[in-house]
Amino acid sequence: MLSIALGLLLVLQGPGSASLLGPEALEEAVVEHRLENGWTFLILQRKGPPIVSFETLVDVGIADEPEGSGGIVHMFEHMAFKGSDRIGSLDWEAEEAALAEVDRLHEALQRAKSDGDTTELNALEAAWTRAVKSANALVQREEFSRLFERAGGVGSLNASTTADNCRFVVSLPSNQVELWCWLESERFLRPVLREFYLERDAVLEERNTRVDSNAIGTLLEELAASAFRVHPYGRPVIGSRDDIQRYDRVSAMAFFEAKWSPSNCTTAIIGDVDPKTLIPLLEKYFDRVPARPGERASPTPEPEQRGERRAMIEFPAQPLLSIGWRVPSASDEDAPGVEIAMRLLGAARSSRLERRLIRDDPLCARVFVDNGWPGDKHTNLAFVLAVPLESAELEDVEAAILEEVRNLTENGPEPEELKGVVRVARIEHMRSMRHHSALAEGLLSAQSSHGDWHNYFQRISQLESVTAADVQRVLREYFVGSNQTVVELGAVKETTEREEDEE
Repeated sequence: MLSIALGLLLVLQGPGSASLLGPEALEEAVVEHRLENGWTFLILQRKGPPIVSFETLVDVGIADEPEGSGGIVHMFEHMAFKGSDRIGSLDWEAEEAALAEVDRLHEALQRAKSDGDTTELNALEAAWTRAVKSANALVQREEFSRLFERAGGVGSLNASTTADNCRFVVSLPSNQVELWCWLESERFLRPVLREFYLERDAVLEERNTRVDSNAIGTLLEELAASAFRVHPYGRPVIGSRDDIQRYDRVSAMAFFEAKWSPSNCTTAIIGDVDPKTLIPLLEKYFDRVPARPGERASPTPEPEQRGERRAMIEFPAQPLLSIGWRVPSASDEDAPGVEIAMRLLGAARSSRLERRLIRDDPLCARVFVDNGWPGDKHTNLAFVLAVPLESAELEDVEAAILEEVRNLTENGPEPEELKGVVRVARIEHMRSMRHHSALAEGLLSAQSSHGDWHNYFQRISQLESVTAADVQRVLREYFVGSNQTVVELGAVKETTEREEDEE
């Protein structure tokens, strides 16, 4: 009855069609259109409020980043809002000349640093600082974002970067579709990396906030680095501090030209749009974007792990614990079993870790689980992150987590327990279909992770096919000590004078 009720909700949200728009009908209603330059569009017309959600996925990730430029994809998340030669400049001719002078002086500055010429270095640093200030004075700041916001995109304009891709999202009134076509194509057609060094400083501060001074960010960065010693997933998505400080405008533009090809772009457009009138607009604006090489990297696979890995981080914060296991990519046949196993362990208030660590034997304030991290195109991590109570010892928390994993491995889930987590997954999935933006995100996630957006509509059947035996099998194969990485984070213990004397 629950599935029927949710299906009826989809009917009310769907486009003007006589057919019931459950998952199968929605899938059939998606129009896929690919331009000659390789850009793919997924269009779904849905009648209702005159709103359209747009999401563009650039299928470029940390595996594509040049050595020494870690996090440059995330940097482009920021630069994509800087506009073009026609958007964001007070005087493009003057700004173009000013930016060329910034680039010239930056190159000279790097040479002087290599030569160790202190006198020339000081003079160049002063000249470069003045040149950056002059170039920034010619910028109409935030104009690209303001155009979207003035058109009705306030509150929906956003972007994000993962280990696998970068995304740009906005929702607009349906009478602003052509404006979106122009703005979105402009940032790929003729981007200007203005205020580059100002934004580089902003990314450094973001890293400081999210990682360097953040206990959970520090813990997760160490977890990835410990679990992946060869594969790029071991590198931080935001980039290391040293790499960020090395960014320069010329190299960044070269990366854009090499990787940000239309062939690596997929855009989902969902809402009050008619494909018959939309497609000519897409061809008019996006066909202008030239095809670029866009070759994707083939990262070296992570070698088989042959024993547990452990790391301890000294950090002035409440102790934390993470335990991770390397698991297959999202497209692997074992991926649904891994997801169900993680849901059983900790994805709800009724989950095993929630009951054990928070209610029955209070050791933790909170417990998080995740899989498909930091990306899911390749072998990735399923992990548990625990926030212990002040009175709890990390070794006790670790022992309790591993005991619950063993119990689930040896005995498997109870029938009703398994049905429950699948039911919750189904509800979440069906609800996502009710919202334009969530549906767009789901289609693009499937396109990126599986290479086929159709997989989004197959997700629930894949999860429903997971049996108790499947759960036990993936736990026995992947959730074992030899495939395990443990990271502890805790404050530095101060040694008292008495303890020093006793030593």
